Amino acid sequence: GMMVISSVPALETVQESFIETLAEGGYVEGENLTIIRGNAEGDIATLNTIAQQFIDEGVDLIVTTSTPAAQAALNATKDMPNPVPIVFTTVTDPYAAGIATAPNEHLETTFDTMLEINPDIAVIGHLYNPAEANSAAQTAAVERIAAERGLTLEIATVSNSSEIKTAAESLAARGIDIFYFTQDSTVASGSEAVVQVANDNRIPIITNDIPTVAKGGAVALGASLREDGRVAGEIAIGFLNGTLDLATTDIQQVEVFDFFINRAGAAAQGIELPQSLIDRAIDQTP
Repeated sequence: GMMVISSVPALETVQESFIETLAEGGYVEGENLTIIRGNAEGDIATLNTIAQQFIDEGVDLIVTTSTPAAQAALNATKDMPNPVPIVFTTVTDPYAAGIATAPNEHLETTFDTMLEINPDIAVIGHLYNPAEANSAAQTAAVERIAAERGLTLEIATVSNSSEIKTAAESLAARGIDIFYFTQDSTVASGSEAVVQVANDNRIPIITNDIPTVAKGGAVALGASLREDGRVAGEIAIGFLNGTLDLATTDIQQVEVFDFFINRAGAAAQGIELPQSLIDRAIDQTP
């Protein structure tokens, strides 16, 4: 059973890589593998229904993509006498989300990149949905990092994608130098609205949501989506082969990071990208 919070390209890329990895390991959909898919289309409550459906249908493994999906699967299975095993992907902070019990975070490189692009930035506009545990955890880390670097963080919250444009406009009115958001599923699903406001106000977007660059954002930095799916796929293969015990398997942090740029987006948002960034980035300029 594969479950996801919404139809976000980044999450779909992770799932595609996961399925490809399973096939390389000998588990091919339609031959010796059946996949039941569940997509909550942005409704967190629906994830609970999907998880229960997987249990009722007797799946051997639940694979989750996004923090809310992992939480729903955990909540649905934790009181079972023999819980259905779970492999989770795309969880930024499994510790803050209550899925694991040790801390880990990595956002410093994003701030390094902001300052590489413009050493004079002073005010960062941050968008997030506080109902997403991963976003709340990342925002706490972002607040700490900004304070340590002497940067002002202006925050606007949203509860659904229809609020994104108004929230972005409110940040633009506060004199921000950069629009920033992390891997927030709500903001990612409506990031075109941020791009519109960013272009209108000549404020660059630097984000951890990679697909936003293809939509017109200037720069994105994040853990490799395909590597995320590949690592999870290898864990699932070990479980299905009977050679790996999920209960004693360490959480794997994706160590491969990708930089993405959109030179047209950067120009529309009033910045010139440094050559040092261009040289190491994947160019998604249309």
